[in-house]
Amino acid sequence: MPAPSMYHLRTIIDNVPSIMAYWDRSQHCRYANRAYEQWFGKAPEGMIGTALHELLGPELYALNRPFIEAALAGQPQTFERVVPSPSGVRRDALAHYIPHVVDGEVLGFIVHVTEVTQIRQLQEALERERQLSGRLEAHAVELDVMLQQRNEMIDVLAHEVRQPLNNASAALQSASAALAELGDAAAQRPVARAQAVLSQILGRLDNTLAEATLLARAEPILHVDTDLDMLVALAVADMAERDRARVRVEHRTEARTASIDLSLMRLALRNLIGNALKFSPVESTVVVRLSEIEDPLAVVIDVIDQGPGITAAMLPRLFERGARGKLAGAGHGLGLHIARRVMDLHGGALEVAPGTQPGCTMRMVLPASMGE
Repeated sequence: MPAPSMYHLRTIIDNVPSIMAYWDRSQHCRYANRAYEQWFGKAPEGMIGTALHELLGPELYALNRPFIEAALAGQPQTFERVVPSPSGVRRDALAHYIPHVVDGEVLGFIVHVTEVTQIRQLQEALERERQLSGRLEAHAVELDVMLQQRNEMIDVLAHEVRQPLNNASAALQSASAALAELGDAAAQRPVARAQAVLSQILGRLDNTLAEATLLARAEPILHVDTDLDMLVALAVADMAERDRARVRVEHRTEARTASIDLSLMRLALRNLIGNALKFSPVESTVVVRLSEIEDPLAVVIDVIDQGPGITAAMLPRLFERGARGKLAGAGHGLGLHIARRVMDLHGGALEVAPGTQPGCTMRMVLPASMGE
Protein backbone atom coordinates (compact mmCIF):
# COMPACT_ATOMS: atom_id res chain seq x y z
CA MET A 1 0.00 0.00 0.00
CA PRO A 2 1.41 3.45 -0.90
CA ALA A 3 2.63 5.73 1.85
CA PRO A 4 -0.15 8.04 3.07
CA SER A 5 1.43 11.11 1.52
CA MET A 6 1.70 9.45 -1.90
CA TYR A 7 -1.80 8.03 -1.55
CA HIS A 8 -3.27 11.43 -0.82
CA LEU A 9 -1.29 13.02 -3.64
CA ARG A 10 -2.53 10.39 -6.09
CA THR A 11 -6.11 10.86 -4.85
CA ILE A 12 -5.88 14.61 -5.40
CA ILE A 13 -4.34 14.34 -8.87
CA ASP A 14 -6.84 11.68 -9.98
CA ASN A 15 -9.75 13.88 -8.98
CA VAL A 16 -8.50 16.94 -10.82
CA PRO A 17 -10.61 17.38 -14.03
CA SER A 18 -7.56 18.58 -15.97
CA ILE A 19 -5.25 16.17 -17.83
CA MET A 20 -1.97 15.62 -15.99
CA ALA A 21 0.74 13.29 -17.33
CA TYR A 22 4.45 12.76 -17.68
CA TRP A 23 6.04 11.86 -21.05
CA ASP A 24 9.70 10.85 -21.36
CA ARG A 25 12.18 11.81 -24.07
CA SER A 26 10.96 8.95 -26.25
CA GLN A 27 7.43 10.43 -25.95
CA HIS A 28 6.08 7.45 -23.99
CA CYS A 29 3.76 7.92 -21.03
CA ARG A 30 5.22 7.27 -17.59
CA TYR A 31 2.32 8.66 -15.57
CA ALA A 32 -1.29 9.75 -16.23
CA ASN A 33 -4.22 10.77 -14.03
CA ARG A 34 -7.81 9.59 -14.38
CA ALA A 35 -8.87 12.62 -16.48
CA TYR A 36 -7.44 10.76 -19.49
CA GLU A 37 -10.31 8.30 -19.13
CA GLN A 38 -12.82 11.11 -19.70
CA TRP A 39 -10.81 12.86 -22.40
CA PHE A 40 -9.48 9.92 -24.40
CA GLY A 41 -11.31 6.89 -23.00
CA LYS A 42 -8.11 5.39 -21.56
CA ALA A 43 -7.66 4.35 -17.93
CA PRO A 44 -4.43 5.57 -16.26
CA GLU A 45 -3.03 2.05 -15.98
CA GLY A 46 -3.58 1.56 -19.70
CA MET A 47 -1.73 4.77 -20.48
CA ILE A 48 1.64 3.65 -19.14
CA GLY A 49 3.99 2.97 -22.04
CA THR A 50 1.63 4.43 -24.63
CA ALA A 51 3.34 6.48 -27.34
CA LEU A 52 2.10 10.05 -27.61
CA HIS A 53 1.44 9.82 -31.35
CA GLU A 54 -0.74 6.74 -30.74
CA LEU A 55 -2.82 8.58 -28.16
CA LEU A 56 -3.29 11.76 -30.17
CA GLY A 57 -3.68 10.24 -33.61
CA PRO A 58 -1.86 11.47 -36.73
CA GLU A 59 -3.74 14.74 -37.24
CA LEU A 60 -3.67 15.99 -33.64
CA TYR A 61 -0.10 14.79 -33.16
CA ALA A 62 1.03 16.69 -36.25
CA LEU A 63 -0.52 19.87 -34.84
CA ASN A 64 1.10 19.37 -31.41
CA ARG A 65 4.49 18.16 -32.65
CA PRO A 66 6.16 21.63 -32.79
CA PHE A 67 5.21 22.21 -29.15
CA ILE A 68 6.37 18.72 -28.14
CA GLU A 69 9.77 19.22 -29.75
CA ALA A 70 10.13 22.67 -28.19
CA ALA A 71 9.32 21.25 -24.72
CA LEU A 72 11.91 18.47 -25.20
CA ALA A 73 14.37 21.22 -26.11
CA GLY A 74 13.77 22.75 -22.69
CA GLN A 75 11.31 25.46 -23.68
CA PRO A 76 7.97 25.66 -21.77
CA GLN A 77 4.97 25.72 -24.09
CA THR A 78 1.45 27.10 -23.73
CA PHE A 79 -1.08 26.83 -26.52
CA GLU A 80 -4.74 26.25 -27.28
CA ARG A 81 -6.15 23.29 -29.09
CA VAL A 82 -9.50 21.66 -29.88
CA VAL A 83 -9.43 18.11 -28.52
CA PRO A 84 -12.11 15.62 -29.66
CA SER A 85 -13.41 13.14 -27.09
CA PRO A 86 -14.10 9.46 -27.87
CA SER A 87 -17.79 10.36 -28.27
CA GLY A 88 -16.93 13.03 -30.85
CA VAL A 89 -17.52 16.05 -28.60
CA ARG A 90 -15.00 18.76 -29.43
CA ARG A 91 -13.58 20.59 -26.43
CA ASP A 92 -11.49 23.73 -26.32
CA ALA A 93 -8.36 23.09 -24.28
CA LEU A 94 -5.50 25.14 -22.89
CA ALA A 95 -2.32 23.04 -22.83
CA HIS A 96 0.93 23.50 -20.90
CA TYR A 97 4.05 21.47 -21.71
CA ILE A 98 6.57 21.89 -18.86
CA PRO A 99 10.08 20.51 -19.49
CA HIS A 100 11.55 18.21 -16.79
CA VAL A 101 15.21 19.28 -16.58
CA VAL A 102 17.81 17.56 -14.35
CA ASP A 103 21.41 18.82 -14.35
CA GLY A 104 20.75 20.62 -17.61
CA GLU A 105 19.36 17.55 -19.32
CA VAL A 106 15.70 17.33 -20.42
CA LEU A 107 14.37 13.96 -19.28
CA GLY A 108 10.81 14.52 -20.48
CA PHE A 109 7.95 16.94 -20.00
CA ILE A 110 4.86 17.33 -17.85
CA VAL A 111 1.53 17.83 -19.58
CA HIS A 112 -1.25 19.87 -18.01
CA VAL A 113 -4.37 20.38 -20.16
CA THR A 114 -7.47 22.25 -18.92
CA GLU A 115 -10.82 22.44 -20.69
CA VAL A 116 -11.80 26.04 -21.45
CA THR A 117 -14.85 25.40 -23.61
CA GLN A 118 -17.17 27.45 -21.40
CA ILE A 119 -14.67 30.27 -21.21
CA ARG A 120 -14.34 30.34 -25.02
CA GLN A 121 -18.10 30.24 -25.41
CA LEU A 122 -18.37 33.16 -23.00
CA GLN A 123 -15.64 35.05 -24.87
CA GLU A 124 -17.39 34.41 -28.17
CA ALA A 125 -20.68 35.57 -26.68
CA LEU A 126 -18.97 38.70 -25.35
CA GLU A 127 -17.40 39.31 -28.76
CA ARG A 128 -20.78 38.93 -30.44
CA GLU A 129 -22.22 41.32 -27.89
CA ARG A 130 -19.37 43.76 -28.54
CA GLN A 131 -19.97 43.59 -32.28
CA LEU A 132 -23.70 43.98 -31.77
CA SER A 133 -23.06 46.94 -29.47
CA GLY A 134 -20.85 48.46 -32.16
CA ARG A 135 -23.56 48.00 -34.76
CA LEU A 136 -26.15 49.47 -32.40
CA GLU A 137 -23.93 52.47 -31.75
CA ALA A 138 -23.45 52.96 -35.47
CA HIS A 139 -27.20 52.59 -35.95
CA ALA A 140 -27.79 55.13 -33.19
CA VAL A 141 -25.54 57.59 -35.00
CA GLU A 142 -27.52 56.99 -38.20
CA LEU A 143 -30.76 57.49 -36.29
CA ASP A 144 -29.43 60.76 -34.86
CA VAL A 145 -28.68 61.94 -38.39
CA MET A 146 -32.15 60.87 -39.54
CA LEU A 147 -33.70 62.58 -36.52
CA GLN A 148 -31.85 65.78 -37.36
CA GLN A 149 -33.10 65.55 -40.93
CA ARG A 150 -36.61 64.91 -39.67
CA ASN A 151 -36.42 67.94 -37.39
CA GLU A 152 -35.24 70.03 -40.30
CA MET A 153 -38.25 68.87 -42.32
CA ILE A 154 -40.53 69.67 -39.40
CA ASP A 155 -39.05 73.15 -39.28
CA VAL A 156 -39.84 73.50 -42.97
CA LEU A 157 -43.44 72.46 -42.31
CA ALA A 158 -43.73 74.72 -39.29
CA HIS A 159 -42.29 77.85 -40.88
CA GLU A 160 -42.18 77.53 -44.66
CA VAL A 161 -45.58 75.87 -45.02
CA ARG A 162 -47.64 76.88 -42.02
CA GLN A 163 -46.85 80.58 -42.17
CA PRO A 164 -48.20 81.02 -45.70
CA LEU A 165 -51.29 79.08 -44.66
CA ASN A 166 -51.75 81.42 -41.70
CA ASN A 167 -51.39 84.39 -44.03
CA ALA A 168 -53.96 82.89 -46.37
CA SER A 169 -56.34 82.32 -43.45
CA ALA A 170 -55.94 85.93 -42.32
CA ALA A 171 -56.54 87.15 -45.89
CA LEU A 172 -59.72 85.08 -46.16
CA GLN A 173 -60.92 86.43 -42.82
CA SER A 174 -60.35 90.00 -44.03
CA ALA A 175 -62.13 89.23 -47.30
CA SER A 176 -65.06 87.74 -45.43
CA ALA A 177 -65.32 90.83 -43.22
CA ALA A 178 -65.15 93.14 -46.25
CA LEU A 179 -67.86 91.16 -48.06
CA ALA A 180 -70.02 91.26 -44.94
CA GLU A 181 -69.77 95.06 -44.89
CA LEU A 182 -70.82 95.13 -48.55
CA GLY A 183 -73.70 92.79 -47.81
CA ASP A 184 -72.57 90.35 -50.51
CA ALA A 185 -73.83 87.09 -49.01
CA ALA A 186 -73.38 85.15 -52.24
CA ALA A 187 -69.67 85.96 -52.36
CA GLN A 188 -69.27 85.21 -48.66
CA ARG A 189 -70.33 81.56 -49.00
CA PRO A 190 -67.34 80.34 -51.09
CA VAL A 191 -65.02 82.37 -48.89
CA ALA A 192 -66.49 80.66 -45.82
CA ARG A 193 -66.02 77.26 -47.45
CA ALA A 194 -62.40 78.11 -48.24
CA GLN A 195 -61.90 79.20 -44.64
CA ALA A 196 -63.32 75.89 -43.39
CA VAL A 197 -61.05 73.86 -45.67
CA LEU A 198 -58.00 75.91 -44.70
CA SER A 199 -58.86 75.56 -41.01
CA GLN A 200 -59.07 71.79 -41.44
CA ILE A 201 -55.69 71.70 -43.19
CA LEU A 202 -54.10 73.80 -40.44
CA GLY A 203 -55.59 71.55 -37.77
CA ARG A 204 -54.23 68.39 -39.37
CA LEU A 205 -50.85 70.04 -39.90
CA ASP A 206 -50.71 71.02 -36.24
CA ASN A 207 -51.60 67.48 -35.18
CA THR A 208 -48.88 66.03 -37.38
CA LEU A 209 -46.31 68.48 -36.00
CA ALA A 210 -47.40 67.74 -32.43
CA GLU A 211 -47.14 64.00 -32.98
CA ALA A 212 -43.66 64.41 -34.44
CA THR A 213 -42.21 66.84 -31.90
CA LEU A 214 -44.09 68.00 -28.82
CA LEU A 215 -45.45 64.62 -27.79
CA ALA A 216 -42.34 62.57 -28.63
CA ARG A 217 -40.08 64.49 -26.27
CA ALA A 218 -38.77 62.85 -23.12
CA GLU A 219 -38.41 65.96 -20.97
CA PRO A 220 -41.33 67.08 -18.77
CA ILE A 221 -43.68 69.76 -20.01
CA LEU A 222 -43.47 73.35 -18.82
CA HIS A 223 -46.37 74.25 -16.49
CA VAL A 224 -47.47 77.88 -16.45
CA ASP A 225 -50.37 79.34 -14.48
CA THR A 226 -52.89 80.00 -17.26
CA ASP A 227 -56.33 81.60 -17.39
CA LEU A 228 -58.89 78.90 -18.23
CA ASP A 229 -61.23 81.26 -20.08
CA MET A 230 -58.31 82.36 -22.26
CA LEU A 231 -57.48 78.71 -23.00
CA VAL A 232 -61.05 78.05 -24.15
CA ALA A 233 -61.22 81.29 -26.12
CA LEU A 234 -58.02 80.45 -28.02
CA ALA A 235 -59.24 76.94 -28.83
CA VAL A 236 -62.60 78.27 -30.07
CA ALA A 237 -60.84 80.95 -32.13
CA ASP A 238 -58.96 78.17 -33.92
CA MET A 239 -62.27 76.98 -35.40
CA ALA A 240 -63.54 78.18 -38.76
CA GLU A 241 -65.43 81.47 -38.43
CA ARG A 242 -68.81 79.96 -39.27
CA ASP A 243 -68.36 77.32 -36.51
CA ARG A 244 -67.39 79.65 -33.68
CA ALA A 245 -70.99 80.78 -33.15
CA ARG A 246 -71.98 77.16 -32.56
CA VAL A 247 -69.78 76.89 -29.46
CA ARG A 248 -71.27 77.87 -26.10
CA VAL A 249 -68.98 78.19 -23.08
CA GLU A 250 -70.29 77.49 -19.58
CA HIS A 251 -68.09 78.36 -16.58
CA ARG A 252 -69.36 76.44 -13.56
CA THR A 253 -66.32 76.52 -11.32
CA GLU A 254 -64.66 79.06 -9.10
CA ALA A 255 -61.30 77.98 -10.47
CA ARG A 256 -60.00 80.59 -12.90
CA THR A 257 -56.53 79.31 -13.67
CA ALA A 258 -54.64 76.05 -14.09
CA SER A 259 -50.96 75.17 -14.22
CA ILE A 260 -50.65 73.84 -17.79
CA ASP A 261 -48.66 73.90 -20.99
CA LEU A 262 -50.89 76.31 -22.93
CA SER A 263 -49.83 75.25 -26.43
CA LEU A 264 -50.47 71.57 -25.73
CA MET A 265 -53.75 72.10 -23.89
CA ARG A 266 -54.95 74.43 -26.65
CA LEU A 267 -54.14 71.74 -29.22
CA ALA A 268 -55.97 69.07 -27.22
CA LEU A 269 -59.05 71.19 -26.62
CA ARG A 270 -59.06 72.34 -30.26
CA ASN A 271 -59.16 68.71 -31.37
CA LEU A 272 -62.05 67.91 -29.06
CA ILE A 273 -64.07 70.95 -30.12
CA GLY A 274 -63.30 70.31 -33.79
CA ASN A 275 -64.47 66.69 -33.50
CA ALA A 276 -67.64 67.74 -31.70
CA LEU A 277 -68.46 70.29 -34.42
CA LYS A 278 -67.64 67.86 -37.21
CA PHE A 279 -69.82 65.01 -35.99
CA SER A 280 -72.77 67.06 -34.73
CA PRO A 281 -75.73 68.32 -36.81
CA VAL A 282 -74.82 71.52 -38.66
CA GLU A 283 -77.17 73.76 -36.68
CA SER A 284 -76.52 72.15 -33.30
CA THR A 285 -74.60 73.70 -30.41
CA VAL A 286 -71.40 72.34 -28.90
CA VAL A 287 -70.98 73.11 -25.21
CA VAL A 288 -67.61 73.63 -23.53
CA ARG A 289 -68.28 73.38 -19.80
CA LEU A 290 -65.72 74.16 -17.10
CA SER A 291 -66.48 72.63 -13.72
CA GLU A 292 -64.76 70.81 -10.89
CA ILE A 293 -65.05 67.60 -8.94
CA GLU A 294 -64.15 67.04 -5.29
CA ASP A 295 -63.17 63.37 -5.16
CA PRO A 296 -60.46 63.57 -6.25
CA LEU A 297 -60.25 67.35 -6.44
CA ALA A 298 -59.81 68.33 -10.09
CA VAL A 299 -60.74 70.87 -12.74
CA VAL A 300 -62.95 69.38 -15.47
CA ILE A 301 -63.43 70.57 -19.04
CA ASP A 302 -66.34 68.85 -20.81
CA VAL A 303 -66.88 69.14 -24.56
CA ILE A 304 -70.50 68.15 -25.18
CA ASP A 305 -71.91 67.47 -28.65
CA GLN A 306 -75.22 66.29 -30.09
CA GLY A 307 -73.80 63.81 -32.57
CA PRO A 308 -74.39 60.07 -32.94
CA GLY A 309 -72.10 59.21 -30.03
CA ILE A 310 -69.38 56.56 -29.77
CA THR A 311 -70.23 53.03 -30.84
CA ALA A 312 -69.50 50.16 -28.48
CA ALA A 313 -67.11 48.68 -31.03
CA MET A 314 -65.14 51.93 -31.33
CA LEU A 315 -64.92 52.72 -27.62
CA PRO A 316 -62.05 50.32 -26.63
CA ARG A 317 -59.68 51.78 -29.24
CA LEU A 318 -61.01 55.33 -29.30
CA PHE A 319 -57.73 56.93 -28.20
CA GLU A 320 -55.37 54.74 -30.21
CA ARG A 321 -53.27 56.34 -32.89
CA GLY A 322 -54.98 55.85 -36.25
CA ALA A 323 -58.41 55.06 -34.81
CA ARG A 324 -61.16 57.01 -36.59
CA GLY A 325 -64.86 56.93 -37.15
CA LYS A 326 -66.63 55.90 -40.34
CA LEU A 327 -68.57 59.14 -40.80
CA ALA A 328 -67.72 61.45 -43.68
CA GLY A 329 -64.98 63.88 -42.78
CA ALA A 330 -63.16 61.55 -40.39
CA GLY A 331 -59.49 62.47 -40.27
CA HIS A 332 -56.37 60.37 -39.83
CA GLY A 333 -57.07 59.29 -36.26
CA LEU A 334 -54.58 61.63 -34.56
CA GLY A 335 -56.87 64.10 -32.80
CA LEU A 336 -58.09 62.03 -29.84
CA HIS A 337 -54.76 60.20 -29.59
CA ILE A 338 -52.96 63.53 -29.22
CA ALA A 339 -55.53 64.88 -26.75
CA ARG A 340 -55.12 61.78 -24.55
CA ARG A 341 -51.32 62.09 -24.76
CA VAL A 342 -51.52 65.76 -23.74
CA MET A 343 -53.59 64.84 -20.69
CA ASP A 344 -51.14 62.07 -19.81
CA LEU A 345 -48.30 64.60 -19.92
CA HIS A 346 -50.28 66.78 -17.50
CA GLY A 347 -50.92 63.89 -15.12
CA GLY A 348 -54.61 64.12 -15.97
CA ALA A 349 -57.10 62.05 -17.94
CA LEU A 350 -59.24 62.15 -21.04
CA GLU A 351 -62.34 60.01 -21.01
CA VAL A 352 -65.82 59.61 -22.42
CA ALA A 353 -68.19 60.74 -19.71
CA PRO A 354 -70.78 58.04 -18.93
CA GLY A 355 -74.46 58.38 -19.65
CA THR A 356 -74.16 60.91 -22.49
CA GLN A 357 -75.89 58.98 -25.29
CA PRO A 358 -77.18 60.24 -27.64
CA GLY A 359 -74.37 62.64 -28.22
CA CYS A 360 -70.99 62.45 -26.59
CA THR A 361 -69.18 64.22 -23.76
CA MET A 362 -65.40 64.16 -23.91
CA ARG A 363 -64.05 64.94 -20.45
CA MET A 364 -60.64 66.42 -19.69
CA VAL A 365 -59.69 66.05 -16.02
CA LEU A 366 -56.85 68.12 -14.54
CA PRO A 367 -55.94 66.99 -10.99
CA ALA A 368 -55.80 69.53 -8.18
CA SER A 369 -52.01 69.64 -8.34
CA MET A 370 -52.45 71.20 -11.78
CA GLY A 371 -55.51 73.29 -11.16
CA GLU A 372 -55.45 76.49 -9.14
